[in-house]
Amino acid sequence: MSSQLDNPDGWTTGADPPTEKQKSFISTLATSKGVEIDPSSVNKSEASAKINELKDQPTQNASSTAGQPIQDPNTWSTGDDKATGKQTGYIAVMAKKAGETVSTEDMGKTEASNKIDELKKKTGM
Repeated sequence: MSSQLDNPDGWTTGADPPTEKQKSFISTLATSKGVEIDPSSVNKSEASAKINELKDQPTQNASSTAGQPIQDPNTWSTGDDKATGKQTGYIAVMAKKAGETVSTEDMGKTEASNKIDELKKKTGM
């Protein structure tokens, strides 16, 4: 069964400029695939098709992207949402190893991601 999502050319907003998420994802994928693409040169529909095309291509240097976020956490649309259980658990383990006390109670996803990066550097994890 086909859905409307399977046919971006038929989207009502398909001719609109790509979203910031699409542009960021295309840039990240293009870099990992060794391809040059200007994400601003396509519309929403074309961006969706380009993302699918890039996802199907092999990554040129898989080790260079391993462990790195697919997007800059400071641009996440859900960055202010409460940190995930995995994030807070990871922070707790690394903070203990670093000899720190970190409260994650009111921490958002972006702040948690940045804290994880900071603790990774301190602990070597």
